[in-house]
Amino acid sequence: MILKLNSPVEKVKGVGKSYVRKLTDQGFVNVLDLLLHFPVHYIDFTCCNKTINRGKEGLYRIDVKSVRISRNYKKRISVVRVYGQFFQENIQVIFFNQPYLLDFFRKHKKIWIYGKFDKRENIFQMINPKIFTDSSDRTVLPVYRFIGSLKSGHLRRLIENIFTALQDDFEILPRYLIEKYGFISIQDTLRQIHCPEKYSEKRIDHMKKRFVFTEFLLFHLELQKIRSVFRKVKRIHRYGFNDKIRTSIRYCLGFELTSGQKTAFNDIINDLKSKFAMQRLLQGDVGVGKTVVAFLALLVAKENGYQSAFLAPTEILAHQHFFNAKRFYRNAKIDIVTGSTSFKKKAEIKEGLKNGKIEILFGTHALLNEKFKFKDLSMIIIDEQHRFGVSQRAALYYKGKSVDLLVTTATPIPRTMLLTLFNDLQVSKIKSGPKGRKPIITSIVEPNKRNSFYRCQKAKIEKGDKAYIVLPLIEKSDFFSALRSIEEESDYYSNIFRPLPIGLITGRNSILEKERVLKAFYSGELRIIVCTTVIEVGIDVKDANIIVIENADRYGLAQLHQLRGRVGRGERQSYCYLHPSSNVTTSGRQRLEMIVSSTDGFEIAETDLKMRGGGFVSGFQQSGFLDFKVGDIKSDYRIFLDARRDALEIIRDRSLENDFVRDFLFDLEKKIETISFS
Repeated sequence: MILKLNSPVEKVKGVGKSYVRKLTDQGFVNVLDLLLHFPVHYIDFTCCNKTINRGKEGLYRIDVKSVRISRNYKKRISVVRVYGQFFQENIQVIFFNQPYLLDFFRKHKKIWIYGKFDKRENIFQMINPKIFTDSSDRTVLPVYRFIGSLKSGHLRRLIENIFTALQDDFEILPRYLIEKYGFISIQDTLRQIHCPEKYSEKRIDHMKKRFVFTEFLLFHLELQKIRSVFRKVKRIHRYGFNDKIRTSIRYCLGFELTSGQKTAFNDIINDLKSKFAMQRLLQGDVGVGKTVVAFLALLVAKENGYQSAFLAPTEILAHQHFFNAKRFYRNAKIDIVTGSTSFKKKAEIKEGLKNGKIEILFGTHALLNEKFKFKDLSMIIIDEQHRFGVSQRAALYYKGKSVDLLVTTATPIPRTMLLTLFNDLQVSKIKSGPKGRKPIITSIVEPNKRNSFYRCQKAKIEKGDKAYIVLPLIEKSDFFSALRSIEEESDYYSNIFRPLPIGLITGRNSILEKERVLKAFYSGELRIIVCTTVIEVGIDVKDANIIVIENADRYGLAQLHQLRGRVGRGERQSYCYLHPSSNVTTSGRQRLEMIVSSTDGFEIAETDLKMRGGGFVSGFQQSGFLDFKVGDIKSDYRIFLDARRDALEIIRDRSLENDFVRDFLFDLEKKIETISFS
């Protein structure tokens, strides 16, 4: 069977029904999706270690002397211990909960292991390494991040099967760009990334650059086309701003706006009086009060008899905004739609929007995906703009005519990046937070002081403090063995904080469960939440004043700053404690020291842009200001700018297009033409 890049994954040899479900659930629909799942690193069998390099990952060829297994049936734990020799050094290799390896090591007496040696009880030990036999016929072996339960070996076999059958001359980039950057065909590029004959980090990075550049180029082509439409949107909704509206504002607020909030709100009012539809970015650091300004804009639309929508990136954030809005507006007719909203409820919402009974609708992506039709939609707020692509921003315009748009971000964006991403938007900045808030005290807690630190925090929590404890993983990971997980640490926290109850929040919790935990945290029934970075954006508990970030050196500066912003939202003194890993790198230590020394989000963002990558976070999941699949706007920023320049050149000179780009722009133009603004 011949495979094409757009062939569905079920056509790949070795992909049965169960694999299809696992892959498609993770967004891997066709062959190209799988091939864009690049190796996280490579094992080069030509570079085997000759001596033990303690504390650093490496490849070792060992002789197996004996193997035994021990089991604890009560705790459902098994331990396979391999006793071997590396040159003249006696070693021990340990595998947890992999009893099937007992037969493997009885059959193979010479093997390769890849991992990190540490010395314990006067002997070098390696825990849960990757293992290979001498039968491997490849000198370079790619290692992949798991896709669900599909491990690296499974993925390697599937990708080998793809290349056996792949025949496709499909091309995205115009010929002149391929020659300009020294690229080769898509199929050959992918083959060299996944199946290199010799390991060369520089060459593999250049191969990957092709796909990073392509992704950025298509983004900029789409962005420029949509911007050309947005800039010409004439106003059809007329807003009055009278004493009745001023009275409503005073009634809803109940407090004095800061000078920054007043300036931003005045900018919005001036936009609503202009002859063109509002296109504004509201930018401000965490906790400065952007949401209140956005709520006031929605109030103006409501008081003028129009409908509006508020789009949030996550269910937990959408529900929190909805909860706050019910207290803020009091008399407004508002509702919420998310992916977990029932079919019956969605039908009610559709009817309420159509007849005008719903004045403000909060929601997630479900607001875009469902066929909701508004009676008279005049304003849209998009919270955390960087989490939505330009196509999603454009899709909202299908919901109304000449809609006024306000987008917000709590991510401080450096000026150079701001101009690149949002040069079609007017910008309002709120720099200072409400009066009475004290600066957050940030400090590093070394690993050897962990127990005494948590005992100290317990005493403070018993006196009324509230704390978040953030861990990078939900479950133990063999690949990220040095990182703490909720699964491993939950007993530790239960013991050290006993009898205080602890709430758990992760991405796996249902929205109802997250809401239950947060409500208990709000009320004080819970005073500790152990969580992942799911709380990073938007969670607003006024009296939460402690956040502890485990393995803090593995996060980027921007994310550390966002996490720190979950506290310091009330008048109580707040603290952010950074726990580094035991083997913290130089760059990781520099990031932590930067967070300790500065609470200025814009200064931190500039530094973050200059530093390549974001440690664990940017390697394990997509980070940056937009959700690209292979590119990262921070570490690939130069490529991002190159793609922008080339996209503008193509827009100016359509003779530079190839068939794919021509069809891409044609389809985009047709899509935009269906949007009616007048």
